[in-house]
Amino acid sequence: MMKPAIEIAPEVATLVGRQVFLNETGGDRDMITAWNAAEDFMSLGIGHFIWFPAGLKVRFKESFPAMLAYLRSHGAKPPSWLDRGPAPPCPWANRTEFGRAFRSRQMSELREFLHGTVGLQVSYLVERMKAALPKILKSLETDAERNHVKRQFYRVVGASPDLYPLIDYINFKGEGIVASESYPNIETGVREGWGLKHVLLEMTGQSTSRDDVLGEFSDAAGYVLKRRIRNNPPNRRWQAGRLKRTETYRRPLL
Repeated sequence: MMKPAIEIAPEVATLVGRQVFLNETGGDRDMITAWNAAEDFMSLGIGHFIWFPAGLKVRFKESFPAMLAYLRSHGAKPPSWLDRGPAPPCPWANRTEFGRAFRSRQMSELREFLHGTVGLQVSYLVERMKAALPKILKSLETDAERNHVKRQFYRVVGASPDLYPLIDYINFKGEGIVASESYPNIETGVREGWGLKHVLLEMTGQSTSRDDVLGEFSDAAGYVLKRRIRNNPPNRRWQAGRLKRTETYRRPLL
């Protein structure tokens, strides 16, 4: 079977980037820098990439430094205090400090930089999606799992003219290859993750019909996120918004 190309036109990528930004912020331009309640880290950029203050140890993988490195390598010029590699820690230690500094010169410079690099941030999201499958396959233990995941990944690629479901879900919940990004099943104790790998493992269909494939991907994403909530009930506060997001995967943006 010929594999469909993993490519989208620049104008389509821009459309995807706008939808990702809408998913993360509700369209509020100020929310390109944010610190969500009950989280220990800042979220920023169109994809709400997470950025840790110094010394923070959590189960999640920090994503802003890699995105910043991509922007700098493609000619973007951050504010002087941010223009170095590796990226410095987030300069605000907690949500209270962040709130006090929200209208500061430093935060305003950061927002200006992020709004000025939206196109490159979209390119970064696309490149991350294109690089995801080999990483996922390497993390799997059996050939059967690898063949299954590869087949389901290319089903989604073939059914999605904008590749939005894959781009958004990887940005939203990761590839699923970081061991710490999992919770023990409340009944069996077996650790269960919620990344793209786990969504693809839940898919079992064979149809190549666009509606069938995208509907199945949406259902599998919703199932994996509800499983995460069962395993970690405090996550229930975000259930409605997360499931609303997975519903957007059923319909192409074009």
